[in-house]
Amino acid sequence: MGAPPKMSARAAFDLNMQDAEMLVELAKLLSNQRTYRMRRELRERLGSALSFPQKHWADLECLENDRVFVTFKPGHAEWRERLEEPNLRPLLRQSLVAACAAIETFCADRVMELYPAAIKQDPPPSRLLELSLTVDDYLTIKKKYTKTGWGLRQVVELEVRQRASPAPAQIGTLFSLVGKSKLFPEIDKIRRVGKGTSTTELERIVERRNLIAHTGDRSGRGRAPISVAEVEADLAIIKAIIGALDQLTTV
Repeated sequence: MGAPPKMSARAAFDLNMQDAEMLVELAKLLSNQRTYRMRRELRERLGSALSFPQKHWADLECLENDRVFVTFKPGHAEWRERLEEPNLRPLLRQSLVAACAAIETFCADRVMELYPAAIKQDPPPSRLLELSLTVDDYLTIKKKYTKTGWGLRQVVELEVRQRASPAPAQIGTLFSLVGKSKLFPEIDKIRRVGKGTSTTELERIVERRNLIAHTGDRSGRGRAPISVAEVEADLAIIKAIIGALDQLTTV
């Protein structure tokens, strides 16, 4: 059997966004709506049902919400407090990090999908022609590839992936390599939002991602608050922006 076909830029983005969404869902799944500890009667019933020795029944604890009832076995009761709402915020923060990584991957993948047509233009886009090729690159291409076009593609792809970023300005620069320009005004039109809205929203999300990645989301002496609703809204914005970008740049 041959290798499976390479995943498209959009398919890879959707798959990567599932990871980001899963982190949010996990935070919701582990949220505890139960105010008090497990009642003695419930501990006894669960302890008996789970065949624990009676001496350990008092050590059982639980977490409960509208979706799940989680039992912590003896020796792990402290997880009830460890999973209190503030302690679930790392999942939400990492969801934003994963979503921004999905943007980067989509942009690099889509640019490389557009590259074959761009390099065949006469002349190719000026930004693409401005990419540097070292002597080492030239010698490597000459040595390893019978078709130099494939070697050139590898050099270009390495540069594209190094430049990939979720920041709007960087996205614009990246797509200019393959002759695509003024994308964000068109994204605003597709989303039916005010001029500059998509840029402003994405800049805010990327700024928060950077704060999370580089400072641990520090704000003053503590960490900045973050909520499920806030992250879900940001993920929806990202999906809408990439949906529009996908529409504008589909090969």
